[in-house]
Amino acid sequence: MSVLVDVARELAGMFLADARLTLATLLLVAIVALLSLAAHVAPLLAGAILLIGCFVILIEATVREARRKRR
Repeated sequence: MSVLVDVARELAGMFLADARLTLATLLLVAIVALLSLAAHVAPLLAGAILLIGCFVILIEATVREARRKRR
């Protein structure tokens, strides 16, 4: 049981370590889901938006972390 608790703590730590990254990703997924369901955006376009959005979020988080470490 201890191993399961340790794994759960590690997973929670990964998601909570950078709250801005987690929230931005969740927000992007929600926006793409709304576009797909409510606006009837084509699945290929929704996937492209999700992919590009994830890249933008990842680049922003990387640049932010690099600037923080430079100080």
